[in-house]
Amino acid sequence: MSLRDHLKASSREERAKLKTMSWKDRFWYIWEYYKIHLLGLVILGCVIYLIATIIYNQTFDDQLYYVVMNNENPSGSDFEEFDQAFKDYMGYGKKDRITADGSVYLDFSQASSDAFAYMTKVSALVSSRELDIIIADPDTFDHYAESDAFLNLEDALPDDLWEALKDDVHVAVDGSGNQIPCGIDISQSRFPQETGVTISPSCCFGIVSNSERTDTAISWLRFIFDQ
Repeated sequence: MSLRDHLKASSREERAKLKTMSWKDRFWYIWEYYKIHLLGLVILGCVIYLIATIIYNQTFDDQLYYVVMNNENPSGSDFEEFDQAFKDYMGYGKKDRITADGSVYLDFSQASSDAFAYMTKVSALVSSRELDIIIADPDTFDHYAESDAFLNLEDALPDDLWEALKDDVHVAVDGSGNQIPCGIDISQSRFPQETGVTISPSCCFGIVSNSERTDTAISWLRFIFDQ
């Protein structure tokens, strides 16, 4: 008997055997004798899904990634419409991606597994040069400034934008002990108004020092004050 005929005969025998069983017995029989095959199919399906997701994500162009820390109104905040408005402002298409992460909450006065996880997440984003903007309360902002996390905005911003925003500058101490104008108070901008973000006592914006998209971050800053 050829292999093909053998497989056909085996298949007929299995179907005949299953027909004589109750649904409960069928389930037990299939699981008992074919669970390795089923698990293999599940794993194969997960691998295919993962590969397809990776390939699909590679069709997008990441244009900006910003993190909002210690938002007091997470359930009432929505970044989708605001980010779409910025994409329209920049002339971006459907495959241009703006990522807003409003999940980060840090309290440096308390040691907790959640705080450690959040700090690790932000550190990983900075190390991989994925993160462009940090928005936080002054204390949290100053903590990252001490690690040289931000650009000197007096040097980085175009002259006209610096002149327009210099009264809202937040000065912080960097890792060398120097006071630098690395933040902008954006509490009165369209950003908190249109997203529902609430950060007390003020909302500080900074451009991450190793960002590869500083021009887009500057455009974002201009956008939120452009009424």
